[in-house]
Amino acid sequence: MRLLNTKTLQIEQFTNHGGYNTLLKKGSDLTAKRPTPRYAILSHTWGEGEITFQDMRAKDRSATMKKCGWKKLEDSCRRAATDGFRYIWNDTCCIDKTSSTELAEAINSMFQWYRESALCYAFLEDCQGPLPYKTGSSSSALPRWYTRGWTLQELIAPKVVHFYSKSWQFLGTKDDHLAELSMVTGIDTYALGGGDLSRISVARRMSWVANRQTTVAEDMAYSLMGIFNISMPLLYGEGIKAFTRLQEEIMQETDDQSVFAWNDTDMRGTRRGDYGEGNGLLAPTPSFFASSSSLAKLYIPRPGRRQTTVTSQGAVVNLLLCHDTSSGSNDIFFAILDCQVGHIPGVLAGIRLKRTDASGNNFSRIDTSQIFQFARVERDESVAIEGFDPTQEQTQLLEVTSRAVFRNWAPRTVRVLQAPGSQPQLPPGFWLVAPQNVSSSAVSVQAAYPVKLWDSHNWLMQPPNSSSLTPKTGAVQLKLNGKQYFLIFGAASTRQGLKPWCALEQSSGRISLEQWFAQFKAEMDKPNGGARRSPDIDATIRLAKVSGHDMYVMQLLTR
Repeated sequence: MRLLNTKTLQIEQFTNHGGYNTLLKKGSDLTAKRPTPRYAILSHTWGEGEITFQDMRAKDRSATMKKCGWKKLEDSCRRAATDGFRYIWNDTCCIDKTSSTELAEAINSMFQWYRESALCYAFLEDCQGPLPYKTGSSSSALPRWYTRGWTLQELIAPKVVHFYSKSWQFLGTKDDHLAELSMVTGIDTYALGGGDLSRISVARRMSWVANRQTTVAEDMAYSLMGIFNISMPLLYGEGIKAFTRLQEEIMQETDDQSVFAWNDTDMRGTRRGDYGEGNGLLAPTPSFFASSSSLAKLYIPRPGRRQTTVTSQGAVVNLLLCHDTSSGSNDIFFAILDCQVGHIPGVLAGIRLKRTDASGNNFSRIDTSQIFQFARVERDESVAIEGFDPTQEQTQLLEVTSRAVFRNWAPRTVRVLQAPGSQPQLPPGFWLVAPQNVSSSAVSVQAAYPVKLWDSHNWLMQPPNSSSLTPKTGAVQLKLNGKQYFLIFGAASTRQGLKPWCALEQSSGRISLEQWFAQFKAEMDKPNGGARRSPDIDATIRLAKVSGHDMYVMQLLTR
């Protein structure tokens, strides 16, 4: 890792942190391995004019020292030096963010770096003091530091945290304000005090970040990697898919089913008769865990239960299922999640599922507006605090909120589709087939339009969506026995549905394929779906099943 010398304000490199040994190569700024010294670390929110690694490497710092972030950097070094630290780590200038490899290694290591620091300075740039934590404080009244995704791990990971105001006035330590910080942030004092995070349920940890924000969507997932002790590649540009990947990685490490215990609070009071559209088991964003703080803090493993697996089709998971007799449908079920919910012992969380296929093994989650609560009851209808084993059959269970009883529960391994209906079937593609009586070397495709839709290896043009399937979809320029031809094709909408057509003309050589495509006016009323003929070659088009998929097959025929 790189550290900033608090006296010289120079960046120095230390190499006994695993991933950074990869930087030991010719041309780097490293000369020898140096053990990482005792260091302080800065936690803050980014603003305009932050000092970068490149700024600190510049020979002339006159421009750097005029940037807004210079005072913060200088003040943090002065504070650390006063406290006896020769080095401090600052995320703005101690990472070369122009290197995607270094940035990925740093983000994957960041929780560890904060955990191993001797002292963390939490700099509240928009707080004059004292430390705000009173009950009823709105998020708008809190310092921005409390609301950011990255500062979650920066509060939890360090053993010692000192809070400072905008003017670097000391506001107290994390230990001084443990209960108050827990009240404001929702983070359990057990976690703030250095407890083993793996003991805390996934949903409970997710709830800590539910109301926080990051500048880019991907960072909402990446900032949680240390909280869940996982590593994964950084793919900036994937958006909220990063959070799906995070949850999939979490499921590789634990069988804690509370990862499925989320709900969409925006859907409350708007439930439709069919319980809304189907969803997967994984939450779209951390905000869906905002109400999950009611789930039990401690996660208890269930030996012998089949580990949840994730495929491209969804999650394969073992759940205790029961037909929802209140729904009026044979395809609606309740599923028990093996996680305690609420303050009454023995109550487990539940969700609604809908069967999506005739085989009865594929489901989607519905009615995401709520988490249900199920319990075994005594004869006097009180909740049995001993609870029940969700891996075993249950004769009947009570839904605590509605007081409805549901019977005949049985454990079952099912597949819950992650995004039912979100991958619409592609429209038929156009597959060009060469004449069978001509050698492969005698016919070739010289050009295609649009190029981005053309598969040159298979001679296939596949529209990415139905809107791309236009009356004029595409065209190719062919060479056959030394002659050039233009072939254009598309699918016209008629009362009987889509009608494919194609047309073939010999090229004059005076215009390009793209120009010819733009000028061409489709003649849909021609025989054979609009095919034109030339003296040497014909083209026909028909809808066919190719490996089980609909495809428009364009067959070239020589005379």
